[in-house]
Amino acid sequence: MAKQKTLYQIIQIIIILVILLSYVRSNAQKTIKQYVQESSTRIATIEPDSTNYEDLEAIGNAIGDSKVVMLGEQDHGDAPTFLAKTRLIKYLHEKKGFNVLAFESDFLGLNEGWDKLNKTKPAIELFLRENVYPVWTRCNTCNNLFYDYIPESFKTVNPLQLTGFDSQVFLQYSSKNLVIQLDSLIKHWKLPIQEQPEYPTILTSIKALENFNKLPADSNVYNQLNNNLLQIKKELGEKLVPTDFWIQVMDNLIQENQQWKYRDKDQWKSYAARDLQMARNLKWLSEVKYQHEKIIVWAHNYHVSKFNGHYPESFLNNMVTMGAVFTQENFTKDKTYILGFTSYEGTAGRIFWKKYKIEKPRSNTFETWIDPKLDYVFVDFKKYNLLNPSLNESFYMSGSIKGNEQHTNHQAQWSKIFDGVFYIKRMYPCDQ
Repeated sequence: MAKQKTLYQIIQIIIILVILLSYVRSNAQKTIKQYVQESSTRIATIEPDSTNYEDLEAIGNAIGDSKVVMLGEQDHGDAPTFLAKTRLIKYLHEKKGFNVLAFESDFLGLNEGWDKLNKTKPAIELFLRENVYPVWTRCNTCNNLFYDYIPESFKTVNPLQLTGFDSQVFLQYSSKNLVIQLDSLIKHWKLPIQEQPEYPTILTSIKALENFNKLPADSNVYNQLNNNLLQIKKELGEKLVPTDFWIQVMDNLIQENQQWKYRDKDQWKSYAARDLQMARNLKWLSEVKYQHEKIIVWAHNYHVSKFNGHYPESFLNNMVTMGAVFTQENFTKDKTYILGFTSYEGTAGRIFWKKYKIEKPRSNTFETWIDPKLDYVFVDFKKYNLLNPSLNESFYMSGSIKGNEQHTNHQAQWSKIFDGVFYIKRMYPCDQ
């Protein structure tokens, strides 16, 4: 009788465990649509002047102890996203210990030029206008960040340092200084390349990279310059440590040369040359220059996206993006949080460009899953992936993953492309 009772108890326990396991599984393996609808966090405002950051704590918790946070944008004229990013930057700087802001702009100018700059408000304002792309510095919704917050931070004990990671080194500081300083460095170290009869022509060719619209279509010109740049890097490498800033500059010139070589022949190779080097620059910033600091990255959704190679549109699988390359290593991936941006409706178009109405979302897309009464929402995909590690669910979202292409809906595994998404109901373009 006792044995029967014990057996009965065991059966009861097994039944209870099966029920509990089924319950856990049913709750864990929700569809992405269910998850978005049930786990969206309302963001109160995107106005940079709002310093009550309670609504941003959900984003802060999702970021956790990440060393690098990448903030995307749907278009380089995505005005409300610039407001949201400015407010996020303030929150991350003041509450989460992020002291470096890395822009998708000139690597040389925003490192060497910025480091040499006397950090007075007038000097900072002028420098930013000349060495960060005008799609941001001329946009009214970026004014608070560039011309108030960053300069004012240098009156405190905790300034927000600026840096850049773009391999396109042709803004004003680079235009004035790159070739002169490179020539000086070559002569200082007495590198053999300066003895070549064509050395002045090599310097002229390097200078021509900043005038990419006037570069020749002849591949041989790029091939010869590539050989010369590789030779300079090799000779510098015999004098400098591998992590030296000028070795990094040479890598930028090599990849920029490749970018312009393929610009009109193979857009994916052209994009890849730039994004590959941007990832390497960001890695150098994170591991060398700012190895003890947390970094905020400002760039396009396309550049910060990861998990390439799974798209139903086969041509998209040629993409090589900064976010994907940077997060290839597990340690880097675990310490990086990538936040994409999307909108339901509105108008887009960067400053100085023609404006266009964004494509209406399909009937069953991420944007339609958001409560229509909400203007701003955050969804943490990283949590969803932890709950559902074996699910690979594709869905439609407007994530702008085609480089300079217009804002459109795409089917993809968005929960693995971005770690989270910031939804802004209505998109509108910049004004000056």
